[in-house]
Amino acid sequence: MITAKQESFCQALLKGRSQSDAYRNAYNTKPDSTAGAIAVSASKLMADPKITIRIAELRNADAEATSWSRRQSIEALKDIALSDVFKPTARISAIRELNAMFGYKAPSEAVVSVNRLSPIRDEDWL
Repeated sequence: MITAKQESFCQALLKGRSQSDAYRNAYNTKPDSTAGAIAVSASKLMADPKITIRIAELRNADAEATSWSRRQSIEALKDIALSDVFKPTARISAIRELNAMFGYKAPSEAVVSVNRLSPIRDEDWL
């Protein structure tokens, strides 16, 4: 478990602030604190495994929240395909895209090889 100040530090880092700025913000440093002292303190905080784990958790949660999932793609395309609001061309395009996502797309070129068959002779049966 991390403290409220440590959580504030992690949140500030996630928002793109530098380690020193995040430390200044979270720990309400004194105005006469030197940049070097703040950098050292921020660096020590970053070396704490609890902090690095929490930052990783926040980044993963952020990535999951902002990523467009396959399920969302399917639902959006399904809504377009089944809706009467969209033009038929948009509906057909949505159906084509769904088919491609599921591998239902027909091959664009069929390659056919024909070998000439020869009749079976009586000797071939024995």
